[in-house]
Amino acid sequence: MHRPPFSLFFLLLAASSCDQPAVAPPGTVAAIQGSRVSENPHNVLSAAVQVSTHDAVAVKVMYGNGSLLDHQTPFVSVHENPTVIPVLGLGAETTYFLRVVAVSKTERETLGGMLSFTTGSLPDDLPDLATQASENPSPGYVMFGFSGALARSYAVLVDNQGTIVWYRRFEGSVTDFQRQESGTYTVSVTSQAVPTLFYGMDNLGTILRTYEAGGDRATGGHELRIAGTSYVLFGIEHRVMDLAVYGGLPTASVRGIIVEYQRSGVLPLLWNTFDHLEVTDAAADISLTGDAVNPWHGNAIEIDRDGNLLVSFRNCDEIIKVEVETGEMMWRLGGKNNQFEFIGDPLNGFSHQHGIRRLENDNIILFDNGNLHEPPESRAVEYQLDERNRKATLIWEYRSSPALFAFALGFAQRLENGNTLITYGTNRRIIEVDMNGTKRWELTVETPGHFVYRAFRVGSLY
Repeated sequence: MHRPPFSLFFLLLAASSCDQPAVAPPGTVAAIQGSRVSENPHNVLSAAVQVSTHDAVAVKVMYGNGSLLDHQTPFVSVHENPTVIPVLGLGAETTYFLRVVAVSKTERETLGGMLSFTTGSLPDDLPDLATQASENPSPGYVMFGFSGALARSYAVLVDNQGTIVWYRRFEGSVTDFQRQESGTYTVSVTSQAVPTLFYGMDNLGTILRTYEAGGDRATGGHELRIAGTSYVLFGIEHRVMDLAVYGGLPTASVRGIIVEYQRSGVLPLLWNTFDHLEVTDAAADISLTGDAVNPWHGNAIEIDRDGNLLVSFRNCDEIIKVEVETGEMMWRLGGKNNQFEFIGDPLNGFSHQHGIRRLENDNIILFDNGNLHEPPESRAVEYQLDERNRKATLIWEYRSSPALFAFALGFAQRLENGNTLITYGTNRRIIEVDMNGTKRWELTVETPGHFVYRAFRVGSLY
């Protein structure tokens, strides 16, 4: 809808932070009965507009910080009164003017009264970020959380200038932070006071629900994937085992992984590494001789196109495909029990990998931390899998020059335009490259002790 610009004088005269009467075009069905704007307690870079309507099917907010209301939110469907409209991506310590637009079933628009709102100051403990000059990065934002031995941490979204445009603070260390298929944010948080939990949030950072492992099992914070009403995550179980035959202790505490797949209408899949794997599957650098032994360490899950699961086990250098109805291991890629021939890969496979995703072209992509490569070097790799004949052909890889090494954490995300966003976890860098390996964007976390577990690029804050 085209409207003539308002003068700043008119905006200042009409602005208010509380309810205003509607300005209804003649013949419109929808009516705005009241609107107000309030701060978001989780994030000063956003606001919540609450609007009560009559006979409206959708509402949005037009806003700006000058003489024009030159920004707008997406429409929000009206399912209840009042309706809350998130206004995201605002600047700190800035005054904005806002106006609600309501749409009726006949697509006639109604304008609400003018509102004003001033954002607060940013927290003073946000980590410092820096970006390098880039050429043609993908549009949108990058989301990630900060992990480490942190008493307080943040999940953030940043723009291509490295400016934080959205954040949510948590007590503890943030591991996995991603947007699920439904648009809901999920985040895992670990602290000394509270066991690891996943929180489902809306885009204002309001917690909607929690996700955790079943029974008395601890929750593994490495990944949560949601598909409709189903979800899959890691549970953790410790068993005392006699590892003396391997040079270990007769009462070693072994950390096992349970892949928990909760699906509507069927019994959950509880796939336990103690039932399917051996402690000797652990990679050469994983000790079996201490008090605490971690031979498998699940760190990523993909719900494959056929409904089965791809599961990454870092400490045995292995991706396993699990049949969800029977728990059968359909195949094993990498590690001591590798069933595939690696073709065209000069490093003959991956080591201590993080992340696993199936691409639109049916290939897989992952972040190869490369701990056991000689010398250690991290890279992003794409393989074409011939699952019938057990062949894994290297289609694409990216190695930074000079070489970068992240001994833990990391991820590789293929973007819609063919670029790849690569998270170099403990190296504290996120790099976007095109298919030719040309660097298009780079961000560095400059605050010591703050590591990035996994990053995703998203097109919008909404």
